[in-house]
Amino acid sequence: MFAGAAREVVFSNPEVIKRVRKDFIPVALKAANVQSPPAGKEGEIYKELLRTRPAAQGICTMNSAGKVITWSLSFDNEASVLQYLSHARKRFANAPKGDLDAERFRRFPSVKLQDVPGNGLLLQIPNRHPKDEQCPGELRQAKGSLKGTIVGRAFDGKGQPLQGTRSQDNYVEDVLEITANMKSDLLQAARNASGRFPLPASLAREFVANAYLGMLDVNPLGGDRIRAELLTQSIEFWAEKNETGRLTVGGSSKVSAKNREGIATDAGRKWTHLVDLKWHGFIDLEPEYKGIREIILSGHGNEQLKWGGPGSRVSPDAAKNPVAHLPSGRWLNISSPVRYWITAKKS
Repeated sequence: MFAGAAREVVFSNPEVIKRVRKDFIPVALKAANVQSPPAGKEGEIYKELLRTRPAAQGICTMNSAGKVITWSLSFDNEASVLQYLSHARKRFANAPKGDLDAERFRRFPSVKLQDVPGNGLLLQIPNRHPKDEQCPGELRQAKGSLKGTIVGRAFDGKGQPLQGTRSQDNYVEDVLEITANMKSDLLQAARNASGRFPLPASLAREFVANAYLGMLDVNPLGGDRIRAELLTQSIEFWAEKNETGRLTVGGSSKVSAKNREGIATDAGRKWTHLVDLKWHGFIDLEPEYKGIREIILSGHGNEQLKWGGPGSRVSPDAAKNPVAHLPSGRWLNISSPVRYWITAKKS
């Protein structure tokens, strides 16, 4: 919930955006790269973040030598966010390219953690990656796969889309990957079919696993099975071909999960998530079943998501001062109509 909460609460504030644009270079990082730093110069920056971080995620400022200036996990109030930026800017002015102790706060400025001493290692950061080095932030796509996109929206009782699109429980955009094996299985099934036939299970699962609101932690089908317990999994997709090579697709999916009891977590999380959808659309194939030309699917139904409440660190009271509860996120109790749109097209 942390990264989504930071985007929704901290970096949607116009005054914060104005200050960041004026005095900082904003960068969003993948938490997985901090946990397991990649090779190369950029990997050295991730190693510094890993060495000094107070938690798996957070808001951090660094200087031009790749040294951490200040970490913070949350803030006393909205005014404290701007104070944090001014404080980090002042510390940067004292050591723009030098080594310094990494200052850390659980909550800025009232709850300070122990500093992490500097280690004397200064980085000479190049302007770009070498030609033979891939940027760790780039999307890695397997050879022969087809990249797709998915957009999801929540709607009110009158059928109007909810407008708070900065919130991941109202609006999501993501990518999905149709692998070479998924494509091969589909083409073979279509080639051998004489009428309606089931879509390959792996392809149907890829569609459903990406259709959910909220953050990664509450993915009811494709989430962390160590900390999440799958409750319901019903996925049925079928296709019927015509003489032009188009497959008409229909189906239904119902998946639900909850947090696994007795597992220590980073936010004392407690959640349940149900996504119940009907699907329709089409898949256009290349002549003689040589490949997939385009996929367009739509899913509609209802989604129920609860995050926090009794027995967790997240309560409705946290909504009164959300910047003070970023690691835990907002309390959620949502049940609403939803729609998802999936597209993929051969480039």
